[in-house]
Amino acid sequence: MNKILNTVIKRITPSKTERIKQEALATEIIKKITKIKGKHIGVELVGSNARNTHLRGDNDLDIFVFFPEKISREEFEKEGLRIGKNVFRGHKWEKAYSEHPYIRGVIKGFDVEIVPAYSIEDTQKLRSAVDRTSFHNKYLQKKLTPELCNEVRLLKQFLKGIKAYGADLKVSSVPGYVTELLIVNYGSFKKTIQAMTKWQEHEIIDIEKQLNKKEALKKFDSSLIIVDPVDSKRNVAAALSVNQYARIVAATRAFLKKPSSKFFFGAKTKTLDSGKAKKLVEKEGLIIVQIGYPAKELSDILWGQIRRLGKKIVSALGEKDFELLRNAAWSDEEKEIILVFDLEANKLEKAQKRTGPWVTSEEHSEQFLKTHKKALSGPRIEKGRWVVEIEREHDQATEYLKEILKKLKKSEKAGIRKALNKKAKVLSDKEVLEKYRKNKEFKAWFSTYLKGKEEFEEY
Repeated sequence: MNKILNTVIKRITPSKTERIKQEALATEIIKKITKIKGKHIGVELVGSNARNTHLRGDNDLDIFVFFPEKISREEFEKEGLRIGKNVFRGHKWEKAYSEHPYIRGVIKGFDVEIVPAYSIEDTQKLRSAVDRTSFHNKYLQKKLTPELCNEVRLLKQFLKGIKAYGADLKVSSVPGYVTELLIVNYGSFKKTIQAMTKWQEHEIIDIEKQLNKKEALKKFDSSLIIVDPVDSKRNVAAALSVNQYARIVAATRAFLKKPSSKFFFGAKTKTLDSGKAKKLVEKEGLIIVQIGYPAKELSDILWGQIRRLGKKIVSALGEKDFELLRNAAWSDEEKEIILVFDLEANKLEKAQKRTGPWVTSEEHSEQFLKTHKKALSGPRIEKGRWVVEIEREHDQATEYLKEILKKLKKSEKAGIRKALNKKAKVLSDKEVLEKYRKNKEFKAWFSTYLKGKEEFEEY
């Protein structure tokens, strides 16, 4: 294993030239902001670049501009945007949103974010969600040694390799801050993944011992609970889904049994040939919906809406007895979103059995018999209850799904509503297979989906 880890660390550690460029640009931007006249009282480089835990090629610079607590929210946002725009003068930029707006763009090949924050004394006086970030920075700069920084890099790359890195809704896993805390807690990459193999439901990590187990479980309901060392009211692993938590546990077990660099960098997806894909696509119960991708929508917000849309469709299908095996979503994040619904069956029997009240319940029996006068079969008595067979309102999942989409076009939130109205349709098998042949990204993703197997199980 050591040989693999040494090879990986050489591959993922930023070069000296890369570090010099990053530091020079960060210093240049900080100096520029310091010279801008305004109500800000401080500037700080935060995030993995500030702590030297970033991976090679991760050219992200997160620079926070601090304002006094007493400044109004309106002025805080206005000043933050003004300073951000000033920094990007002559460069490409856009306004982005988290809890409040900020400016992000590209300078000299680096993705730069200029984020306003309040300068506060402690995290009990938060005025915006990002105010904690400076405390995170200071805490980790004290805890992380150069050796631990490399251990963090290994953990980040491992999670990226198994597709379980990032707190955004598309991935629903853990952010870089969590990987840093895990290394601080366990002491090394090896010790961390060994511990992960033993993780249980509601695993609690509280580095600063701020809460006892009972308090932590009362405050947080998550598979993994990592109490923020700078704010005991926050679980920094809250974005981690149950599924991703389980995937991390399974992947670490697989890695320790058979170490391989594939866990860090993935393996080239072995796509299914067209014939095999055709057989799987044509099986009964697989329905694929294509919708448009709305312009100017933030990816993280849209992925939240995509997930909710999927749940609504699954729920609507379930109400009509179309049982789900699994579902998934894919997007090129430019033109289209694909929703996949794998059902036990696309077509149900026309007759639907409905069990009524106990015969001994006279009032309910009369009502049931009155309601079902035109039953296909019955009424009859089975095990002491009235039973009828009625005609299903919907027996074809594909046709019913088209009706669902029509309704959702009117009721969904702005972003996904635009997507539905742009290009919503249930794809035919022929259209799916044509997309499979022409779109390499979709082909790789859909092959993995059709196989239905965790990729790391094949390493």
